[in-house]
Amino acid sequence: MLVLFFAIKEENAAGQPDRTCASLTDLIGQNCHAIVVDKTINGKYESRLSEFFGHPHYLTQAALFLVNVVRNPQKFVIETSEPPEIPTELVGSVPHEDRYIVKAALISHPIVVTDEVALLNAINRNHDVLGVKAITPAEALELAKDT
Repeated sequence: MLVLFFAIKEENAAGQPDRTCASLTDLIGQNCHAIVVDKTINGKYESRLSEFFGHPHYLTQAALFLVNVVRNPQKFVIETSEPPEIPTELVGSVPHEDRYIVKAALISHPIVVTDEVALLNAINRNHDVLGVKAITPAEALELAKDT
C-alpha cells in the first residue's frame, strides 16, 4: 500500500523527496509488468486514491496512476479467488497490519514490493513455506528496468 502512497507523493518513508516508487509505477505502466491485487487490496487502493483526489497538489500523479495503471486491465490484475490463510506456524511472524498483503500474495505468488522492513523480513524469512518473495521499491525499479 505504501508504495502507491510514496509514488503519488514522490517521497520515501522518511518523507524526503524520492521518485523511486513513482518511477516504478511509471515503468509498470510502460512495460510488460502488472500489479496483482486481491479484492481487499483493490478496495484499499480505491480508498487511498480517493483521498489523494481531495488534495490538488497530488491530483495529477493520482490521476495518472489511475488512468495508466489501475484502470488498465493489462497493468492492474484483480484476483477474484479468496485468499488462503497464512500457515498457522507463520501467523505470529507476519505483522498483524500486513497479514492481508501476505494472504493476497498466497493466491498467485507475485513478488511483493514493500518499503516496510518488518513485512519484507517476515516474507523473506518464510519464503520456502510461503512461496513468496519480497523486495524493496528500489530493487523492483531495477528489476522493471531490466525487463
